[in-house]
This record gives sequence, structure tokens and C-alpha cells, in this order.
Amino acid sequence: MGWSDMLEELLDLIPPNLITKDKQSFGLVCRSWNAIVASSYRQAPCLMINQRSKHTWKVYQHQKFFYKDYPELDNNAVIHCSKHGWWLMSDDYEDLFFFNPSDNRTIEIPSPNGVTYSTITFFHPPTSADCFIVGIHSGLYYVVIGSLKHGEDEWKTYEQRTKRYIFRESLAPPILHRGLVYFLGMEGNIATFDITNPTFDITNPSLKIFTRCIKTRRLRFHITEHFLVKPKGEDVIFAVFGTHDEREVRVYRLVEKPECFLWEPVEDLGDMVFFVSNTSCFAFTGNAENMANKIYFPRFHGDDLVFYSLKTRKFHTFKGDFSSKKSYGLKRFDFAIWHIPPPTDPQLSEELLEWYPQEDDDDDTE
Repeated sequence: MGWSDMLEELLDLIPPNLITKDKQSFGLVCRSWNAIVASSYRQAPCLMINQRSKHTWKVYQHQKFFYKDYPELDNNAVIHCSKHGWWLMSDDYEDLFFFNPSDNRTIEIPSPNGVTYSTITFFHPPTSADCFIVGIHSGLYYVVIGSLKHGEDEWKTYEQRTKRYIFRESLAPPILHRGLVYFLGMEGNIATFDITNPTFDITNPSLKIFTRCIKTRRLRFHITEHFLVKPKGEDVIFAVFGTHDEREVRVYRLVEKPECFLWEPVEDLGDMVFFVSNTSCFAFTGNAENMANKIYFPRFHGDDLVFYSLKTRKFHTFKGDFSSKKSYGLKRFDFAIWHIPPPTDPQLSEELLEWYPQEDDDDDTE
């Protein structure tokens, strides 16, 4: 009997008890074991909380806690975005870099000069030639977009004058949709940016802002939490809003018309499940009924992760009998991150770990 002949029922019990590195080693044993690790359920996002005072990370996955140390990271390092198994971070000096928590590899990248972007993200793995980083910052009468493509050693900046506070960016991670970068504003407004063709042409600017996307004026000014979600492989954008007055959760689908964008209320997510935070948002198809039609936030009731059910319109936990229409009293971790470990650990060359080609300085000798 070989490794591939072991009962799948027994193998199912192993991955939830493994940390990321061991889980990757598990998947390298044989193809059948790799298929177990790579399934969408077993690769569910884990929530990672930086406990700065203890110099360690608290990780929650499969209703269990464990701890992970990253001595390579400065204790004050900030995570801006989590995607593709990588983190986009900055250190005490606001220098940007990519960090892979699976094997502690880093990729140094040029930092923007003179602009501090309140929201910054990346698309495609940082080892891919298609990868690019985008940041946004808005002021009283302007919006600034910064971009850095793989292979470039300097940021490009695009600034557009606007009406007074026409767009104030939220902390929601931007998404890439139909070739455009979508940003979510504080009042539910949407800004789109064409990174492939930045232009200052007034008749057809690269940055376009759509206002009053939410019909109800009162709601626009009572949103306190903002999340953008695009399910993988789907041509649709969702927004999850938390409101101030009753701490309610509202879900919308974006309807794009030639003259305007509108948020259409969503009452049911079907078999989808959302994982949302200020640094990462993911959507999956639930393999089990108890996973579908739910939204997971970085919130806890005691030591139990809280989810919001669109079926009951309440917050719940899988353990115990907690149920509440409001989120008052829950422990919030606003800067916790959802992280999806890669199913395997690809062997990357040193060249792939360089953002742009480095030229060696040749010493002249006589």
C-alpha cells in the first residue's frame, strides 16, 4: 500500500491541524494528497491578527487558534493588502515590500515619492510580469492615483482636479474589473481608473467618478464600513456596507449604466460566502449549506469568529448559541487580514524575486 492509497476520510483530518509550511509539504507527497490540500474548503482563508505587544501573530482557521512568529518582520510593519499568498507591506520608514508568509521570502519594490496613499493594493502575483500596484489619495479638490508596474523602478502619478470632496476614498481594497481599477468612496461612490491608458484628456479622462450610487441620501452619510468583493470568475461586483446607526449589514450589487452606476440591494448570496476586511476581500462558493449565504468579518464573540447570515439577518457563531441583530459588544480587529495560503510552494529563482532588473556595478580595474 502506497501513500496515495490511504483513506480520504483519514486524510481529511490532517490539513486543518497543519500550519502553512507543513500543509504545503503535505501536498507534495503525491497527487491525491495535493488534491486534498488544494480543495476550496481546505484552502479557506485564515484570519491573521498582529499582536504587536507580544511580537507574534494569532491565526484563526477551522475554528481553532494557533500562533506564528515572523522574526524577519519589524514589529511595526503594516500590511496594506493580502493576495495571491503574498502581503504588500511597509516598514517604519514607509518603504514598501512584498512578503510571503509561507516561506518568509521578500521582494523589495520602489516606494512612492512625495505621496502617501491611504489605500494601496496590487493585482496578480508579484512574481508575475503582469503584476502592478495602485494607490489612491484624495484631497479637497483633487484625486491622485499612483501606479507601479512590474519591471519599473519609479512610480507614475496621475492627478485630477475635482469638485469639492466629490470623492473620498474608503479603506476598501480596490478591485480589477473589465480592465479598470475600481475604488469605493466613503459615501458609496465609485471611481474607475484605466491604468493601461492614463490620459488627462478632459473629454475622456482615465479617472471617472460616479456619485450618488446609493439612492438613499441618509444612508450615504451613515456608512462606517466599506468592502468591495468580486467573486473569482464572475463578471459582477458586490459591496458590503456597515452602517453607523444600528450597526446593520447591507449588501449591494453594482449596476453599471452608460450614464451612471447604481448599487442594487441584494437579499440573498445564494451559495456564495464572503470574507471581508480592510486589507483583503474574498468570495467563494460554499461547499456545504452551513457555509453559504454568509459574510465573515474580523470580529469575535469571546474566542469564536462571528459571521453575518443573510438568511436570518443576524450575527452568529458556529459554536454556542450566540445570535444578535447588531454587532455591539463584539471584538473588532479592523486591521486583521484574511490570508489564503498557496496549495503548493513553487521553487522561485532569484530573478523572479526581483521587482526590476538590478545592474551590477562593475569595478574598473587597471
